[in-house]
Amino acid sequence: MLKSLDVLLGLSVVMLIVSMAVTLISQGILNLLASRGRNLRTGLADLLELLDARFSRTEAEAIAALTLMQRTIGGRCRCRLPEWLQFFQFGEVIHREEFIKILLDLAAGYNVSIKTEFEQIKARLANKTINVGQATDALETKLLQYPLFLKRLGIETLLAKIKKAKAEPKKQQYHKLEKVVADQIYLLDKLKAVLHDNGIEDPAATLKNARMLALEFEKSNPELAHDVRASNALLQEATSEFLAIICLNFDHLIDRVSVRFTATTRVVSVVSAALVAIVLQLDTVYLINRLSMDEKMRAAFVELAPKLTEDPQIKDAIQSADAKVTGGQDAEAPAADTVKANERIDLEKQKYYLNFLAEQGLISLPVDRKNWCKHWKMVSIPGLILSIFLLSLGGPFWYNALSKLVQLRSGLARKDDEQKAIRQTTQAVGGDPQNPDIPSASNPLQGERGDLQAQG
Repeated sequence: MLKSLDVLLGLSVVMLIVSMAVTLISQGILNLLASRGRNLRTGLADLLELLDARFSRTEAEAIAALTLMQRTIGGRCRCRLPEWLQFFQFGEVIHREEFIKILLDLAAGYNVSIKTEFEQIKARLANKTINVGQATDALETKLLQYPLFLKRLGIETLLAKIKKAKAEPKKQQYHKLEKVVADQIYLLDKLKAVLHDNGIEDPAATLKNARMLALEFEKSNPELAHDVRASNALLQEATSEFLAIICLNFDHLIDRVSVRFTATTRVVSVVSAALVAIVLQLDTVYLINRLSMDEKMRAAFVELAPKLTEDPQIKDAIQSADAKVTGGQDAEAPAADTVKANERIDLEKQKYYLNFLAEQGLISLPVDRKNWCKHWKMVSIPGLILSIFLLSLGGPFWYNALSKLVQLRSGLARKDDEQKAIRQTTQAVGGDPQNPDIPSASNPLQGERGDLQAQG
């Protein structure tokens, strides 16, 4: 019994150590893909399509992207990126009241006169009544009247390039500027029309009144939470079909965003597990056989197991990884410095434990290509597939399993020591080794039968 438990314990130790590497790779892939932000954009686009059927999928995703790229929402990158890399600018957490206010703010910063002036400049440039430089100056003058709209465009660098460029390059740069402005005008013009049709006739006035009422609530009811004050202010000042649709559907859609993100995480975890298992040539069948036959190896893993479960750094790393992977959109992200420190600790420990497994001959580190390729002859495909499946269960699963196995083994080992002491204790026939003062019972074979060894 104890041997079988030691084999399971050794298997759990190996899987936990390798799962830590899988977790690090999975987090790296998810961060590289900005999976949380992209899934959030998809959910907000679904909500905008519910708001008005006239929103196409492309338009809904574009407005959702504008929402998540606001500086108050956050994102990994502040510089202007090409469209195919804009997902790095998406925030990963947004609350219902924030989403409503940002939509109102986007519409409030846009004025229909911008569209009229832009079309006039475009027509005059086409008729050659003005040149590219004059068109740029006229457009910049108009946009300066609406600083919020201009700031969201992020065209300061592009305007500077147009002013410095000459002839043909100047025209190419202006066409880029024209496209950026036209796309923004089209989206915000449609958003403003949709808000108007859903009961918000003046987004700027509505937003201002809601903010002032929230401030009054803070004065009169300071005990209320911030989200309660903001929600009550919006309910009083922005009561409309627009607010009803957002409020009734936001929480449900965010729950589905969390489900989609979790599903994406599972796929990434399986891919990462396959990558790690192949690189390390982890064969579960070989591992179990070695643990079953090698008593010295089992003892080494039994000694290492409590250290893993009691290490606070490993415990924190496993818990933070689990929260980051399975948490919803409202999960709090740790500070950047803390994340970097944890990554350094994880890498150092990961290197130590992987070297320990390599010394035991259970994995093959790809440091020598020739030996690594040669080692494939000893790896069984079923064992490799089983390793991928076990690693995909994740670090938290193996940490919990190892903790329970350590506790179970401690209890069984204590009982085994007690029974061993009983067997090795010198005692009289029928005596109790724990209570030697109690006299032993009489021999049941004696009595009326007499002493069979007596000689008459």
